Amino acid sequence: MFPAAVGCTAYTLGMSVPHDPFERLEKLLFLPVSTRPDWLKAWRHEAQYLLVLARRASDDEDDELLQELEDQAREMADMVEARFTAEGL
Repeated sequence: MFPAAVGCTAYTLGMSVPHDPFERLEKLLFLPVSTRPDWLKAWRHEAQYLLVLARRASDDEDDELLQELEDQAREMADMVEARFTAEGL
């Protein structure tokens, strides 16, 4: 489990934290889709890398980096949800 970061939501696996951008991103990674668009595989790799960086930042107690990664995760999740909606996935 990750320690709580000051001013941001901690990245936690196995705990349901509403509005946690890391959890949201993780759920999107495993969202089943009927057809896989060309961009999805590359996006999944990017998202997984961001989650690895978040784990490292949390382990290092780097609150500033963790906040930046949280913002990136939120933007990435917003973008992919919009693309899923636009493409009817």
